Amino acid sequence: MSVTRRRDRTGEYWVDFRYRGKRVRRRSPVQSKRGAEQYERQLRDEIQTDEQAGRDPFAGPPPKFAEFVERWMRDYVMVHNRASGQREKRSALRHHLIPEFGKLGLNHITSDRIDAFIGQKVASGLKPKTVNNLLTILRCSLATAVEWGQLVRVPRVKWLRVPEQPFVCLTANELDQLLAATDAGRWRALVTFIADTGVRFNEAAGLHWEDTDIESPEPSVYIWRGAVHGVIGTTKTSRARKIPLTPRVCRELEAHRRTSALVFTKLDGDVLRPGSTKCTLHRFCDRAGVKRVGWHALRHTFATLLCQRGVPLRNVQELLGHSTIQMTARYAHASQSDLRHSVMSALVPADDRRRSPGKVVTMWSPSPIPTGSLAQPTFGIPLNHNKNPA
Repeated sequence: MSVTRRRDRTGEYWVDFRYRGKRVRRRSPVQSKRGAEQYERQLRDEIQTDEQAGRDPFAGPPPKFAEFVERWMRDYVMVHNRASGQREKRSALRHHLIPEFGKLGLNHITSDRIDAFIGQKVASGLKPKTVNNLLTILRCSLATAVEWGQLVRVPRVKWLRVPEQPFVCLTANELDQLLAATDAGRWRALVTFIADTGVRFNEAAGLHWEDTDIESPEPSVYIWRGAVHGVIGTTKTSRARKIPLTPRVCRELEAHRRTSALVFTKLDGDVLRPGSTKCTLHRFCDRAGVKRVGWHALRHTFATLLCQRGVPLRNVQELLGHSTIQMTARYAHASQSDLRHSVMSALVPADDRRRSPGKVVTMWSPSPIPTGSLAQPTFGIPLNHNKNPA
């Protein structure tokens, strides 16, 4: 062991040794002989770990978190993330992560500090999903630090459990009521388009007329762009898809005036944003006498109606643009009538299904499909469509 004790009045313990010809001399944080010996073993282990990972063990301590994420935002996030992801990470860093970890070195962001951060955010009233989003951004930045040789390993991160949230959607009758109560023109065209194609709002906001084909025998729309915070880029998954158009969508688009290259815009021609148009949709819901929903609920409605009417999940996945079939399977929940039919047919004898003592049991039968609302959809689109967006 290369532990020495100064002979001046301080009497401090120091670690002083050579490794591959370079001198390592540090003051022991624990001022005892045993503490200094443990500190020397720790230093030797850290040097060997850095060498095995291809890092310079004598490059100095890792940077502060605030310094590192400034470079991370510039060289990684701005290059690899879409505009919405850049905005989300910048906000999370500014309001949550930098105030908590900014002054710490990367190697001092440990699991116990992260757990304490989680406890603080939960106590402040943040929802588990929001806290998990912050943890994802934190871990992503630390993983990049490991790749760049600024950190040895990523500390353990334990995400919170998030209860499954029920989908908010409309029934077929409620959708018909909403469309009837929506102002004719661009608003009815927009509501009908999202409800009968299942596109995301940002995809509708970024849609160009050149991507629509409403005059062919099989009208369709090609979705490969999206508008986020007024900036038009790729879709959420960066994948393109072709969606067939129902007759009522074609009618509304034909009646909708073409005022710019974009199909749906504000009156001044600017790009639509979901926040500024939500109140308009709520007004139509109130007029129709249905529950208030947001734009994304129309996408949920589209997917739910398709699953209820027996459209294969693989087709629904292609239409929605989901990256995995598991995401689409969330919409394939059984209705109450389907559950009742399963119990009655499996457990109740045929005679008892018709009548029980003192009470008539209603037999299950499928509800009729309303006219004009995605009735028995048949989609004959090629799943491997490779239209060149350029």
